[in-house]
Amino acid sequence: MTDIASPPPSAPPVPRARGMRDLLPDQMRAFRHVEDAFRRVARQWGYEEIRTPTVESYSLFTSAGALSPEMLAGAYTFLDWDGWSGERVVLRYDSTIPVVRAAADAGIELPSRLLYVQSVFRGAEGEDWQCGLEYLGAPPVVGDLEVLAVANDTFAALSLPVDLRLTHAGVARAAVDAAGLTDVLARRALLDDVAGQGLAAVQDAFADQPSTLAFLQTALGGSGELPLVDNLIALARTGLPEAVAPLEELREIAAALVKTGRAVAIDFTLPFDFEYYSGVTWELRGEGGAWGRGGRYQPAGPGAPASACGLALDADRLSERVGGPPSREAAVAIVAEREAGLADALRLASSLHRHGISAALGDAHDAAIRLVVGPGGIAATSPQSSLEGATLDQVVQFVLQHK
Repeated sequence: MTDIASPPPSAPPVPRARGMRDLLPDQMRAFRHVEDAFRRVARQWGYEEIRTPTVESYSLFTSAGALSPEMLAGAYTFLDWDGWSGERVVLRYDSTIPVVRAAADAGIELPSRLLYVQSVFRGAEGEDWQCGLEYLGAPPVVGDLEVLAVANDTFAALSLPVDLRLTHAGVARAAVDAAGLTDVLARRALLDDVAGQGLAAVQDAFADQPSTLAFLQTALGGSGELPLVDNLIALARTGLPEAVAPLEELREIAAALVKTGRAVAIDFTLPFDFEYYSGVTWELRGEGGAWGRGGRYQPAGPGAPASACGLALDADRLSERVGGPPSREAAVAIVAEREAGLADALRLASSLHRHGISAALGDAHDAAIRLVVGPGGIAATSPQSSLEGATLDQVVQFVLQHK
């Protein structure tokens, strides 16, 4: 008896790299729904698309100064070694800094409106997809309103209610400056606290200054509408004078949004990096937390504009929320009965495609019509009907009637 060798054991599946994601067909339909809505709205406002490299120089992010050491500790970095020397590179941690770099490298004329749909890579979060835009050289107030309108219009296009919360980096900066910290490390620690806790982090510094403390307590008393800003402007004149101008700018932007029917909440509890942001900042909230963030910021690097305004939406979270259109299986399955029918099957598929009908070779799940192509011509098996001897045009008309 001849021994039959046992088949080798199947190899275990290779897992995805840590932190990376697959987007399967259902998820991709939802994702395309979100990004198509975003692109359509942004283009209506004059934005053009850009895509930056997945791998950037590590020094791009360290020299920009927009990312703290704690943030950079979560970056995916490695040495790009050429055999003799190497450069430290990083998977794209942030989109704003690379977009600013790309615009400066290409000498794009300012002001420029740029949109992107791409992923970022951040430590435990792994790969995260964003829909975002950068208005480089955006004028104050007008540019902020435009970017906020793009955000609002995108959510309207997705039929998603959103909670827009506004604050101003200048208020927190005024409070940090008024704290009078001369020690560099102490000031840095306070800035980090503000970035993590919002304006609440500076209250203890003014325990013996009643007018300033009254201003801060009022600001932190909860989100509010425009009357809150009016009240804060009055309190700031004696309690924190340097905050008056930022508050007036905040009120101007919020008032314009309210007059156009866009709901706004003023919220000084929002945590932001107030060294990076320089003007009005915002958060867009929905079910499960923040769906997007943005604001006016100070770009860094050679050729960077004096100021810019940007927005980033969490495309992953939004696509999970809105879902996508129904699956579009091929409406027609074209089966070649034997080799003689292959060329005719290809011609039939191409003709159907030209008429806007989805068709695939071979059986397709849930196809509305199944056409069999063989030496005797074309036959339809669903719905039951004979097409024997029919011309190509007649078959197309049959499909148009029964799809």
